[in-house]
Amino acid sequence: MSQHHPTPPLLLVRAPHGSTRECEIIRTPFTIGRKQDNDLCLEDPAVSAHHARIVQIQEVLFLEDLKSTNGSFVNEQPIDRRQLRDADALRFGTHRVIFRERPGSATEPAIADEVLVTDKTMVIASTSTCETPAPACKVGIVEILSGQTGQSHYPLTRQVSLIGAQDDAVITLTGWFAPKTAAMISRRGDAYMVSQTESGKRILVNGRPIQREHALRHGDVVEVAGITMRFVLRDERSHAA
Repeated sequence: MSQHHPTPPLLLVRAPHGSTRECEIIRTPFTIGRKQDNDLCLEDPAVSAHHARIVQIQEVLFLEDLKSTNGSFVNEQPIDRRQLRDADALRFGTHRVIFRERPGSATEPAIADEVLVTDKTMVIASTSTCETPAPACKVGIVEILSGQTGQSHYPLTRQVSLIGAQDDAVITLTGWFAPKTAAMISRRGDAYMVSQTESGKRILVNGRPIQREHALRHGDVVEVAGITMRFVLRDERSHAA
């Protein structure tokens, strides 16, 4: 089912001859290619008929290459699937595209701290979920109990941590038949949710299958794509130390 965005992100498209145009991502999946039936049509012999697409997983947008002849690139790195971030430079054939988020869009990043000065009083406004003197935030850690992964434990500091074999996965699977994306863990303040991706891989939490997504608790054991891992919460300050 397509998903619509009330404040859509924007693609700034630059053709080889230098002209530019804007294209809003008003729904997903959003297709890119040479044929007229694409959401973004690029008249370029180096672009495949159906070259790539932008998909949404929960609140995050990803660019996927559709096995194109000449590949899709993000910041000059060839990709199969890559999470999109504001100001990413995309390339399809000879066309260059800049991805821009919009205020209030689903993928809007956290706003950096701002310093507001009023007369003689300086007020610091922060969007951080950790505020002084409130108790320290908790950070999730995944400890690998069994299975083939890149390392033995992974801090879950991103908004979304992918589990899989693709380039931008946080928890990297290294098995011979490891899927590109097996699952994802999203962070919402101190809360963490494990959920399925489009691969539809079965996920067990404490031996029980989950439906779509599941809130993780300290000590939960998660099984997916041949790996078993334990989720733990630790004080963010002690982890950083």
